Amino acid sequence: TPSGHKVPLSELAEIQYTEGPAKISRDETKRRLVVGINVRNRDLESVVNDVQQRIEANITLPPGYRVTYGGQFENLQRASSRLKVAVPIALALIFLMLYFAFDSTRDALMIYSAIPLAAVGGVFLLWLRDLPFSISAGVGFVALFGIAVLNGIVLIEYFKELKHKGMTDIDQIILKGTKERLRPVILTALAAALGFLPMAISTGAGAEVQRPLATVVIGGLVTSTLLTMLVLPVLYSIFQTQKVKKQTRRKGKAILFLLLLPFLSPLNAQENSALELEEIRTLALENNSGLKASALQVEEADALIGNAFSFDKTKLYYHYDENNLAYNGLPLNVYGIEQELLFPSVYFAGKKLNKANFRQQSSAYRVEKRLLEKRVVSAYHRLQFELEKEDVYRRLDSFYQTFSHAAKRRFETGETNYLERITAQAKQRQIRTKYRQSGEDVQSALIELKQLVQGELDFTVKKLPLSKLDVNPLAFQEHPGVQYYQDQIELFQAKRNLEAQRLLPDISLNFFQGQNSGTDKNLSGYQIGLRIPILFSGNSSRIRASRIASETVEQEARDYRTQLEARQSFLLMQLRKYEEALAYYEEEGRELSREIFETSRFSFESGEINFFQYVQSIENSLEMLLEYLTNLNDFNQTAIEINYLTL
Repeated sequence: TPSGHKVPLSELAEIQYTEGPAKISRDETKRRLVVGINVRNRDLESVVNDVQQRIEANITLPPGYRVTYGGQFENLQRASSRLKVAVPIALALIFLMLYFAFDSTRDALMIYSAIPLAAVGGVFLLWLRDLPFSISAGVGFVALFGIAVLNGIVLIEYFKELKHKGMTDIDQIILKGTKERLRPVILTALAAALGFLPMAISTGAGAEVQRPLATVVIGGLVTSTLLTMLVLPVLYSIFQTQKVKKQTRRKGKAILFLLLLPFLSPLNAQENSALELEEIRTLALENNSGLKASALQVEEADALIGNAFSFDKTKLYYHYDENNLAYNGLPLNVYGIEQELLFPSVYFAGKKLNKANFRQQSSAYRVEKRLLEKRVVSAYHRLQFELEKEDVYRRLDSFYQTFSHAAKRRFETGETNYLERITAQAKQRQIRTKYRQSGEDVQSALIELKQLVQGELDFTVKKLPLSKLDVNPLAFQEHPGVQYYQDQIELFQAKRNLEAQRLLPDISLNFFQGQNSGTDKNLSGYQIGLRIPILFSGNSSRIRASRIASETVEQEARDYRTQLEARQSFLLMQLRKYEEALAYYEEEGRELSREIFETSRFSFESGEINFFQYVQSIENSLEMLLEYLTNLNDFNQTAIEINYLTL
């Protein structure tokens, strides 16, 4: 009504028009309104839409009157408005959490691809079950998006773990990762889907709310799981390939960066070009010339495996011999073909030898790769140590510079003597010299790291807090060096077997045809022969030499294993020694060093100690801090030696 009161149309008995009153009966009103709308098994919004269409088509309201829809439909409209805000916020938060978890926009986008893949399954199962899109279905999509990314996190995290362990071939990483993470991915999705299954098939009170929500989650999890195992590895391969290509273009970008350098802050410039350990390790494995040469030797050994089945050249010949007459008394013109073959087992023995050589070269490559990784990790952590030491001297240099200036002012005002002034000045210059030397040590460590990487990319290293490394000793039976000697033993055994097979006779095959002018017949013949090694003293010597060489390598392998065990035991003892020193500093030394520094400064300012006592206290605090950093670096270097144990 114009006054704003709501009157149910079913109770309306009279409508007031502007031109005069008009009476309409209650039954007539109902006849006009109820025009055959079916509401059975239908959603609320479509029913209200039908009601609106029927009212607009059959009823003309007077000016000042309107029809409104309340109750559950009004709640639906409010919930829809809120859902339009909640869904984008949920999607944004999911991406933000993924970015914080992986610290990479590329990885976050790859995992984020599971969301549209999950939405496909949710919509499809809603359509298959003939369920409308309701508010509960919308809430189900929000829950689905959060669950769907779990599969991507499980898969991508394992890809990164494999890469961290040293695998560089993208295809091998994808094949191994998808194979070993298939069961966890399926179990992750299955656990969530089975939890929603009772809601999806419920028929009791509230089922109209539960069924769409559970249907969306179950359908989305099915498609996201299937498509994640197919789409996500493809995206990972594409992004990793683009990353490698991007590294080759960084040189051009570096020139552009230098052009824009005046407009950028020094801090941002350093962060944009700084690399972490994994990136540096990857660059070294891709660019190091020594490792490339070792990889080429492996490829060469692989290519030579088929060389075992190498045959002598086939002999084609013609001869005319008057001493060899045919049955008609005329000499023959003879055409023939001849082929010499080794005994068949010789070829298979040669193939075994080539395969053994390939395995030995592969083991040598793994040893070379392990040694390179060890040197890269060692140089990286040495650089971090030098950066930390430089930072300590930088702070001390700033402190002594301020202190020297204060001593100078105190001397000018007569508060102290000349000896204190020149001593403060000398200490400031001494620290300044050490600060500059530490900068040179940083550059030296960076040059060493770049020599190992050997790429064209000019990079810096991101400074990280210095911390203790984990120690993961490798089992000796899995050590690449031990495997190298084992492959070398098998190589000499294969050589000895090949020399023994060469004592077997060689085979000669000959086929020929002859004719002369006195006959039209082709006279043919063949010859099979054996080349028996009667004088085989040379073969015996080579067999004996191969046996001696095999025994020699066996002794070298035992010696290598013994040295590895002794080296590991020694390094573990060194590690315990450094760990005790670190434990003292972490439990007491750090706090003592800080207290000495603060207390000495307060005591000097209050006049309780003189200048020389103050300088001595500062030096004691500095020595404790530097000793801690040195022990921490020694601990880390020893841990690296244990983790990448080589001789």
